[in-house]
Amino acid sequence: MTETIAFRCSASEKARLEVEARRARRPLAELLRERLPLVRSGHRKVVPEADPDLLVALSRIGANLNQIARALNAARKLGVYDRLDTLAIAARPASGCAA
Repeated sequence: MTETIAFRCSASEKARLEVEARRARRPLAELLRERLPLVRSGHRKVVPEADPDLLVALSRIGANLNQIARALNAARKLGVYDRLDTLAIAARPASGCAA
């Protein structure tokens, strides 16, 4: 069963708590529970945000690796490892990613 406790605070106090909860990427209720000496949170560690340019670069690398794996698997199935044109594979643009 879940119980509810309500308390009053000023609008600025509430706004400050909400901002802090957003920064911690956690619900406000969880943040408030942790501030009480009664409970200890089992919340997961906050993951830092990554640079969007870095994520795009990693996505392109992943697309390239997928193309290489597809080509190697296809060559293995056909038994033509010795005829695999690695230069042609490397020269192909990554599918789904802007160059």
